[in-house]
Amino acid sequence: MTSLTGPSIIDAQLSLATVRRAREADLAGLRRRLDDGLSQARTFRDPDLTDEANVRRRADLERAARERAGTELDGIEHATNAAAEQIRAYAERMSAPTARDATEQLLAETRRGRAWDRTRALLDAGRSAADVIGSADVDTLRALRVELPPYLAARSSKPEGLAGLGWTEADPAPVLRMVDRALVDRLPKDQSAALRIRLDLDQAEPGLRETVAGLRRQADGSAADGDGLRSAIAARFADQEAAQLDA
Repeated sequence: MTSLTGPSIIDAQLSLATVRRAREADLAGLRRRLDDGLSQARTFRDPDLTDEANVRRRADLERAARERAGTELDGIEHATNAAAEQIRAYAERMSAPTARDATEQLLAETRRGRAWDRTRALLDAGRSAADVIGSADVDTLRALRVELPPYLAARSSKPEGLAGLGWTEADPAPVLRMVDRALVDRLPKDQSAALRIRLDLDQAEPGLRETVAGLRRQADGSAADGDGLRSAIAARFADQEAAQLDA
């Protein structure tokens, strides 16, 4: 049950189970029902009806099958979005600094500032981000989570002229996930559990989104030939990329 102060660990665990069940069972079942409904619609024939009436009836049945699937997909998408929001709300609440007086807050900010100064000096001297993350304490990791993405982006600014063709800005997700995985091992138990659930959500969501998008195209009739296979491959690639971030 959600507490007065926000979602609980049980809420977050149940929400993660909702996301996983949607991908592993709910969407697969919906796809089967849609395929069955479309197959039955396209093969429908009533010998007591004229050919023209049979054509209209097949169109009506196909439209009804797509509408049912669309409505069910809306429900699954709404449930998984709500579950993801609850997990992130819980993780954010657990990671927020505990109530402090002004002096304690200033000291914490000072520690993080000094930690970043030390770490930036190591990075400027050639140490890798992975190296400094691996040996960082909690204050340093919290500082890295804020400061490292813009620092790395500034070091890989867009080249001028033709050298900049095809250049893309570095994605901060891998380094942020590396920092978060290190924090999981260093935070107090409750905060660690909350962060771990959020990271599990981050790993499950990309493939889920690809699967939902593919089913949406099938339900609204915009899917091209072979779209189901392409959607499955896209979901698998999304899973693999998320797993690489998690490595």
